[in-house]
Amino acid sequence: QIKELMPKICKAAEYENSIFSLAKALEKTQKLLNALENVIIPQYKQKIRFILSTLEEREREEFAKLKKVKAKMESRK
Repeated sequence: QIKELMPKICKAAEYENSIFSLAKALEKTQKLLNALENVIIPQYKQKIRFILSTLEEREREEFAKLKKVKAKMESRK
């Protein structure tokens, strides 16, 4: 009777090992996902906001400079 059960026990052990490996992989993936959601993505969003803000400020400064140049050229006419 034990001889009959041995292949089933081995198969069950293989399944258990596979499930354990999957659980470990899932845990690792969950940690990476949490890091992305809570740290990496917010950091990149902040960097993007900073870059956009800087570009907008430069655009405003450039517009103001062009306005001054245009006013000077108009006054010289």
